[in-house]
Amino acid sequence: MGIQLHTEDATSWGTGETLNPSKDSQGKKLKKTDTASNFWQITPLFTFPVPIKAVIAHLSQDMRDDWFPDPLRFLDLIEKTDYIYSVINTLLEENNGIYNASSCNICDVPKKGLGIRYALETDFYDRLVYQAISSYLIPYFDPLLSHRVLGHRYNKYRKDEKYIFKPRIDLWKTYEGVTFTAFKNNEVLLCTDIFNYFENISIENIRIAFESKISSLRVEGHEKHKIRSAIDMLCKLLGKWTYNGTNGLPQNRDPSSFIANVLLDSVDKAMIERGYDYYRYVDDIRIICSNEYVAQKALMDLIEELRKVGMNINSSKTKILSNQCTDQEISEFFPGADDRSNSIDNMWRSRSRRVISRSVKYISEIISDCIEKNETQSRPFRFAVNRLKILIDANLFDVHSELSNNLLQLILSALYKHPASTDQFCRLIFVLQTNDECLTQISEFLCNRNRALHRWQNYHLWMVLASKKFKSEILLNSALEIITSDPTTSEASAIFMYLYQVGECQRLKSIVNLFEKNWPLRNQRYFLLATRKFDKPELAPLISKLGIRVQGTASKAVKYFDTDGNIVLPPINTSIENLYDEISPYD
Repeated sequence: MGIQLHTEDATSWGTGETLNPSKDSQGKKLKKTDTASNFWQITPLFTFPVPIKAVIAHLSQDMRDDWFPDPLRFLDLIEKTDYIYSVINTLLEENNGIYNASSCNICDVPKKGLGIRYALETDFYDRLVYQAISSYLIPYFDPLLSHRVLGHRYNKYRKDEKYIFKPRIDLWKTYEGVTFTAFKNNEVLLCTDIFNYFENISIENIRIAFESKISSLRVEGHEKHKIRSAIDMLCKLLGKWTYNGTNGLPQNRDPSSFIANVLLDSVDKAMIERGYDYYRYVDDIRIICSNEYVAQKALMDLIEELRKVGMNINSSKTKILSNQCTDQEISEFFPGADDRSNSIDNMWRSRSRRVISRSVKYISEIISDCIEKNETQSRPFRFAVNRLKILIDANLFDVHSELSNNLLQLILSALYKHPASTDQFCRLIFVLQTNDECLTQISEFLCNRNRALHRWQNYHLWMVLASKKFKSEILLNSALEIITSDPTTSEASAIFMYLYQVGECQRLKSIVNLFEKNWPLRNQRYFLLATRKFDKPELAPLISKLGIRVQGTASKAVKYFDTDGNIVLPPINTSIENLYDEISPYD
């Protein structure tokens, strides 16, 4: 499955020769400043423009919450826009003007309780193309959506390019605030969400939703042609990135949230046209009604509209709330109404270092309470973890304190019962002060294969041990056994990096002959990074198996490793004034 492009997008105008990243479309030598971002405009790869610096800013912001965070944050690629251009151009050349996406890697991620969701993981270049298409379409289609939709909305007047969406916390506060008025006005509130939101979205319905809106765009014909080309490219590529070729968007991706907004626009507007006081935030829907009977009718109408786009409500998360409900019943749907959360939010809005630092006590209390009450998948828990991580990065939290140690012990005790929250746990373990006793607990967990059931969870834990350079012979033997058994799992990719970072990369020599070009691209990338110190003869068996997407991985990453093999990345510096803007959209 691929995308047919104009001939001139893949080759030099009229010559049939492959483009040279140091020359323009006429073969003239470019200035050094042109060979990076400017080249994307001088000789565009696609029929629609790709302002590469802006796209990378959007992508980098989105990657902060990846299911499987890259150990180098992809900086070895992000900082080389001319190289990105060259790789994509080569892919177009090899496929005669078609961008042929790689197939997604399907990984299981634990959900709250005993559930499992799938993650559709794509490689860096596919991810960038997905972002480029969405970044191009967002300014055209977002203005057509209802103002009653409050999640992932276009930020036209952003001061920093990376904030392509409006502040998500502000939007959520608005969503909660408006719908909470139902109780003040003695009305009832229908609360529901969409069942398997991203999984049930079909490619054909995406195409219909976008194309049906083109006539409403106030742009000239040539621009509509570009827009149609981008939509066509998007839908064809999604055939490689969905679960079964027809349904399912990659989750935990900003572009997917934007696309889902466009798809649900027909549902949103149909409910509003029916006269309902309707609001939606991502997959969460609320309707203010005069009484319970109207709410039940609204639910029936909503189900009818959702069915038209192949979706339905989640009955287990559907409830009609009124003033007759208990405070606990209402607070379940209004986590932001918690007094501590509001106090924290107000402190952060002050943008004062002194005031923000006072929120540590309340943030720690929320984290502790959520773990003890088995509520680590709640909004308040993610809210608190994200805030504490930012405070630590800003040196506003003492990681050597008794409070820090107590939090760490509480987190470690919750690993088995709360696998779905491991990414949140590890965000804190990475930055808190750990000792050998703590790391031994993680090691024992990973070595007990009756407990370490989730590869996604194990991925994060191996990465923690790698960063802390913790090793033992039992752990090393377990690591080798896992990757020898199956070197293609997400856990195996983390073990590759672990062995390198603890100085045991020589144990990977036995895996070289197992390397195959059909390994997930993440596993290929990590293996090449982990074997970067091997001699060429030792890597000879895999050289012929390397595709353009991973060639040169080790050489491009040299600057991000010190002489001891430590990964050295530039710090993410966030000023006090911008702390509030850096809050994750998934809080």
